[in-house]
Formats: sequence, structure tokens, C-alpha cells
Amino acid sequence: MNRSKRNVKKSKFYFKFKVHRLFHELFGRETTTFDLLAVVISSISFAGLTLALKWNDDISNFKLIILTILALDISGGVVANFTTGTTNYYAESSRKRYVFVLFHLLQPSILIWVFPNELQAILGISIFTLISSIIVLNTKKHNTQRITAITFLLLSFILSIFLNYSDPLLKLFMQLFSIKLILAFSVNWNSSDKNETRKENNE
Repeated sequence: MNRSKRNVKKSKFYFKFKVHRLFHELFGRETTTFDLLAVVISSISFAGLTLALKWNDDISNFKLIILTILALDISGGVVANFTTGTTNYYAESSRKRYVFVLFHLLQPSILIWVFPNELQAILGISIFTLISSIIVLNTKKHNTQRITAITFLLLSFILSIFLNYSDPLLKLFMQLFSIKLILAFSVNWNSSDKNETRKENNE
């Protein structure tokens, strides 16, 4: 009896449901309760941290609001891009993947506006991240793609040490930005070399 109750709770936790088309870019065409909860928790946690660290800083209320929204987007995107729903959605079209990467020119631009004294550091990591993402997207074999992504991500962390961020929160923003694009998004987490071999054989 207890085991059946646990199974029911587990099935509800991983319940799949359709996503409204307005949110396909965030969650894909369908997601699970667990995935959605993970995205929400990560988003709210980092946004809360951003507010806590910047509340008494010399920053305008408008910039603080924009920075908090950006924190929601970046941290939530890190988790969302690992989920099956989001991965499947962007795997449908290479055009969607490249548009997604290029759209993320906007986020560093916002950070430069909020932190104008950190221009060099933001530009350095942003350019490295975007180029790395495109290289990973163009890597065919899944295992090679994963190794390439984690290598570039490690290099981006090493590079960030030499860029001398004066604000630790900004450094965290840029590290999450790199994780989101290089590792979480650019790797097709639902693919495998075996699946690719089957496709080639079928063709």
C-alpha cells in the first residue's frame, strides 16, 4: 500500500504536460513538474541573491530591476537547457539554435550597461563563450561534443581569473552565462553516438 502511494507521488512529480507556445523557447513543447520546479527554484534563488547583494549598492532602482530579471533568465536558463523538453525543441532546427546563441549578445550588453567599469571582462568572456558555443554546436559526435564543451567551459573559468572582476556577483553572472551557452545549451543532451550511428545506417 505504501509503495503504491509512493509510486503515485513519484508519477505526479514527473508528470508531463504540454507547454503553451509562448513558452516553448523556455521549456520546449512539453516539460515535467520536476523540471519546471527545478527551473523556478534556480531562478528565484539567484534573483534573490542578486537583490540581497545589490540592495544597498550605489545602483539605480531601474538597473536593479533589470539586473534581477537578467538573473532570473540566466539561472533559470542554465537548468532549463539541460531538460529534455528544451533540448528536444532546439534540436528540431539548427536555425533555432543559432538564433538562440546570437540572441545572447543582448545579455552581455545589459551587463555592460549595469557595470560599465567591467567592459573588458564582460566582453572577453562573452566573445569566448559565443565562439565556443558555435564550435560545440558544429561538433557532430555526441561524446566529442560533451568533451569539447566541458573543455571550453573550463578554459572560460581560467580566463575569468585573468580578467580581474571587481564585482564577485558579476563574475558569477558571467560564469553562469558560460555554463548556460557552452555546456547546457550547445550540447544535445538527448542524443548519443549510438543514435547517430542508427540514423546514418537508416539513411
